[in-house]
Amino acid sequence: MATEHGFIDLDQRGGGPAGSDESPGERVLSRQRVALYLVATFALGVALGGVGVAKFQERREQQAQSPTVWVDAMAGPTSGGNGRDGNAEVDAQLTVVNAGSIPVMVRFVGAQETGIQVRDTGQSLLLVPGSTGGIDVRLMVDCRMASPNPLPMRFSVQTPDQQTAELTTPVEVGAWHEPVDALCNASPRATG
Repeated sequence: MATEHGFIDLDQRGGGPAGSDESPGERVLSRQRVALYLVATFALGVALGGVGVAKFQERREQQAQSPTVWVDAMAGPTSGGNGRDGNAEVDAQLTVVNAGSIPVMVRFVGAQETGIQVRDTGQSLLLVPGSTGGIDVRLMVDCRMASPNPLPMRFSVQTPDQQTAELTTPVEVGAWHEPVDALCNASPRATG
């Protein structure tokens, strides 16, 4: 088999590999076991892959069937206002975040608590999931009751399928407290 230069002549048929004690029948059985092992491993991989793909598709279908509508908000900058008769009116912006899984159109923003009222200015805001936008609001504050505590704010949002969802979320209004306080301190107190 080996030539005089140390090469193996592949055209010659000889016995098994050097040092092999297997008979030709044992080699066939060994090859069949390896082939069977490879086929079984492949079948197992296909089965596991199929189950994984099925679970992934099931999860995506569930997400598509039950979209999540969720918005969050925080006080944005103020742009002016006035104080009169112990009240302050401030033009401000509310920063709104779409924390849900579908696009929403913010149609209404408002809050009514003792001593404070927040109303939007009539504009709408389209937000895709994960995006942020500003909506103009008007604050009307009774200076005797001004508080920097979180304010439960109502949102009316419309989904792509024209459904309306009403949400309430607490909004930190501390950023608005300083300009409101300045207007309240500059305003003469109402008597009464």
